Amino acid sequence: MRRGHQGVGSRGAGRSGAGRARLAAAGLLALALPALAACGFKPVYGARSASAVGSGAPASVQLNQVFIDPLPDRSGQVLRNKLIDRFYHEGRPSDPAYRLAIQLAAQEEDLGIRQDATATRARLRLVASYELIDNRTGQPVYRTFSRAIVSYNLLEAQYATLVAQQDAYDRGLTQLADEIQTRLALFFAREPEPAPAAASPG
Repeated sequence: MRRGHQGVGSRGAGRSGAGRARLAAAGLLALALPALAACGFKPVYGARSASAVGSGAPASVQLNQVFIDPLPDRSGQVLRNKLIDRFYHEGRPSDPAYRLAIQLAAQEEDLGIRQDATATRARLRLVASYELIDNRTGQPVYRTFSRAIVSYNLLEAQYATLVAQQDAYDRGLTQLADEIQTRLALFFAREPEPAPAAASPG
């Protein structure tokens, strides 16, 4: 069914109404921001100079001060390069405050077995265990792991299967890099716990 054409006046009224709605939303946001700030809200990412690194600095600044340890093998190098692209928006740190140590493990299993016992599909599991180490103390301040599961087709042509396998690794490593970035950003965005008040002399 064809739609009828809308008149010029109707389109103008629609644009005017949308403009008023946008202005109202902007006004509500402006009113809400001070209240959010009073409740302790702060953005995970923000713009601040690198000299502001420390407690309360935006996560983007903190991530820029994390040295990523080299990883072995092609998959480790790919993961490290993906993290470098995500962490270093202002160049690599000359005197990083933190060090990120990662251990990467991969496991493949066959799926979709034919009657002749040949597989038609494979599943790839990637697990990255990592810890964030404070370079001032040499002690880990955050430790966790991230996991990615992807699958790919096993084709009759060996080269086509190899291409599909490499694509699966790239997709899985991209998922890992995104999750590692998110987890560390949330860690840096946490408010520091207040120091306990000193007991008054009795």
